[in-house]
Amino acid sequence: MSVSEKKPATHLATAVPGALGAALLIGAVAFGASTLRSAANQAASQAAEQSVASASVTQEAVFGATVANQRRDAFKADPKPHPAKSEEPKEEPIKTEAPKEEPIKTEAPKPAEQPKSQPTAKPKPVETTKPAPTQKPAPANPGVLALEGWPKDSKAKLSWTAFGGEGFEYYKLVRSGDTMVTWPPSGDDVVAGVISDRNSPFTADKPPCGTPWNYAVFAVRHGEAGYMVLATSNVVTVTTVCAPVPEPIVVKPIALTLNVLPAQGIQLGWEGCWSDKFVAYKVVRSSSNPDPRFPLNDGTELIAVIGDPNQTGFVDTAVAAGQTWTYRVLAVTNGDGGYVPICETAAMAATAQ
Repeated sequence: MSVSEKKPATHLATAVPGALGAALLIGAVAFGASTLRSAANQAASQAAEQSVASASVTQEAVFGATVANQRRDAFKADPKPHPAKSEEPKEEPIKTEAPKEEPIKTEAPKPAEQPKSQPTAKPKPVETTKPAPTQKPAPANPGVLALEGWPKDSKAKLSWTAFGGEGFEYYKLVRSGDTMVTWPPSGDDVVAGVISDRNSPFTADKPPCGTPWNYAVFAVRHGEAGYMVLATSNVVTVTTVCAPVPEPIVVKPIALTLNVLPAQGIQLGWEGCWSDKFVAYKVVRSSSNPDPRFPLNDGTELIAVIGDPNQTGFVDTAVAAGQTWTYRVLAVTNGDGGYVPICETAAMAATAQ
């Protein structure tokens, strides 16, 4: 073998180890990269497992806090101890939904007791005050008293304007037979009325009928020297009409009988008085006056009043044996001055036994 033939073999032997080394190097690099990637993947997997475990722990903590709050709230609403269970709770998969809150039972409040109503006092009646009467305005000339008068029912009616000046005390109404009516009164002047209320300027007088009478009014006040005239009215003349004179009542005599009842009294009987003017029978007696009357005269007493004209008898039991009494019965009617006899018996006497 020549030298030229041997050189290629040398180069091949030299080249083979170099290629193998490169291949080995590449393989080693690749193996290292693969190892590193596997290690990295394993580290990432462990990190993920740790993250899931941490999240699970966090969720368990939140769930536990929620359950604790619920139990606390339930205890506040119903503070009764709950017995612990001996069995361990089975592990259940963690649910992401929030647990439902149990409704808290609350007892309905008892209705408050209504206070007993106290009896209300009756309201007192409200007192109302009457308004004061409106005073008449003062006349333009306070010193003038305009007097007027007229007859009515046998009376003289008089009215005048009110006095509006100062110092008033009284109105003095004066009646006179002539037109010279003065104050103080003189001659035949007569004070017919005294009025202290200046807002009541009116009065009535009943003079003798059928005669003209003259009137004047004076506003006066009392001073140190006597009454002082503040104002004087005009003079008016009034003539009253006399009332018709009633017909005189004729007393009709009626009969009387007396009957002595031993140990009982004295019985009276009389004739009835038949008149439409009858009012009553008056039975009178006297032990000293032989002429007893009604209206009662001296020594006479009234012992019975009978309003029935048909009852014509009476027994006087208020007598003693040996007493002598004089009796009379009268039937009366109403008159101007009181009772007036229209029938009467004669006076009769009897002695009790």
